[in-house]
Amino acid sequence: MLKKNRVVSMFFLLLLTVFFITCRKQDIRDEIVISIPYNEIIRNIDANYYKLWLEEQTGLSIKFNIIDKTTSADYLRLMFASDYVTSDAFFSIPCGEIWDEWNSCIQEFGEKGYIIPLNKYFDNSIYLKAVFESFSDYDLRAVMTSADGNNYYMPGFDFSFPERHYQVLWLNQIWLKNLKLNVPQTTGELRDVLFAFKTGDPNGNGLQDEVPLAGTYDVPGGQVYNAIINAFVYNDPDNSRLFLENGEVKFAPMTEQWREAMKYLNSLYKDGLIKPFTYNRNILTGLANSPWNILGGFTSRSITDVLFQSNPDLISAFIHIVPLASGGNYSQNAVARTPLPRPAGVITSACKKPLEVFKLFDLMLSKEAFLIGRYGEENADWIRAGVTDTDFYGNKATVRVINHLKNIVQNKHLNESGPFFAYPEYSDGVTFSAFDVNSEYVNARAYRIYEKYKPKEYIRPTIFHNRPDIKVMRHAIDAFTDESIKAFITGEEDPHDDKAWDSHLRKYNDLNIERFINSVAEVLR
Repeated sequence: MLKKNRVVSMFFLLLLTVFFITCRKQDIRDEIVISIPYNEIIRNIDANYYKLWLEEQTGLSIKFNIIDKTTSADYLRLMFASDYVTSDAFFSIPCGEIWDEWNSCIQEFGEKGYIIPLNKYFDNSIYLKAVFESFSDYDLRAVMTSADGNNYYMPGFDFSFPERHYQVLWLNQIWLKNLKLNVPQTTGELRDVLFAFKTGDPNGNGLQDEVPLAGTYDVPGGQVYNAIINAFVYNDPDNSRLFLENGEVKFAPMTEQWREAMKYLNSLYKDGLIKPFTYNRNILTGLANSPWNILGGFTSRSITDVLFQSNPDLISAFIHIVPLASGGNYSQNAVARTPLPRPAGVITSACKKPLEVFKLFDLMLSKEAFLIGRYGEENADWIRAGVTDTDFYGNKATVRVINHLKNIVQNKHLNESGPFFAYPEYSDGVTFSAFDVNSEYVNARAYRIYEKYKPKEYIRPTIFHNRPDIKVMRHAIDAFTDESIKAFITGEEDPHDDKAWDSHLRKYNDLNIERFINSVAEVLR
């Protein structure tokens, strides 16, 4: 009997051993490693609500490998160069400042075999296919297709109002009130306001420490001169400063209106009223959020690109300015921006479970995933809007936000790292549980105004897609335009000097500007 019991015990021990080994193998089989850029507003990514929800929905165990957010593209290159590939996928690889650079970078990774084509998965997707079918502004899949015919990434894509308006000029309305100044509507009035900001001690500390108007190169819409140029001529930096006039393609930097804009900006710079090149994002945000109240104005896509959402008093201190007019025959302009998908999810060639990872990515493009990824936990951070709720734009609301989570440290979402699609009915259809000062409300007031000043016809960036002949010219032209703007504003080149202006025009001719314009016009026909 004792022998029999011993045999039974050994049998059950063997079963338990097999069970635990099987479970362990299952854990290993189901674990995926995703490299993700560090994000300072995610408190604890391993316990993040959205991450846990994704695991529950997919049955996967997601392990995040946190990397430097500015060097993730280089990290991927170095990882493959070392032959020690530890990641199954990457979220949100920043491959450059503009969309063309993203696309070229992703194609490079595909051609080198670092990441895999997703074409066959696209065809059998659920949510991605629905996004393609619902998005009518342009052929989204075609735009995501590299020149070699492959689809290498899953998109991060927001077509909401904040993404379509990104040159908003914000001024310190407390300073305006302290100095008894009206909100400026023309370039002349703006000059007077900025001069008063500089000399009138609007922060009341007895010191001339005020910075009237500042900009930065690394905040969306943060190059403050771009918004001001629009008071003279339509200025679209995303599309090489091209614009349409009665169906004809024009190039703003070769117009007299552009020259007048350079003269005006140069005068502001000489008088110390504008600092367009001095600051990076960190310095500007530090200046803007300083308790010493020393910044008069800035430009940005969203007010919280510069001001901290956690300080509602500061957000309420700034007011948007209607697109400025410069007088004469010049018109007020707000840029009509066409958002493009960014590479938000790629699968490495070392991944052993590409189908499982793709299904995760596809799930992240669902409406439910977007609601969690943008607003947090349902019934805790947001609820479905009531039948009488209206959004900021006067339409029926879809989402009522209870706990505002945007741009603050939290642990409910991944701050849109990884694939996502901002469904317009949810991204624009927001109302709040009570009136409070928040970025969505403040931004919406500006966007409703700026929408009125958009042109009826404009260039879309999709025309440059997979046209290397145009891209080569475009990059050289854009680089010279940026150099020229800085030279004219700082006085390195005098915009009043006819010789300097003629040299400026000749340089564009040397860069084949006429051929560039004609090529774009040909694509548009």
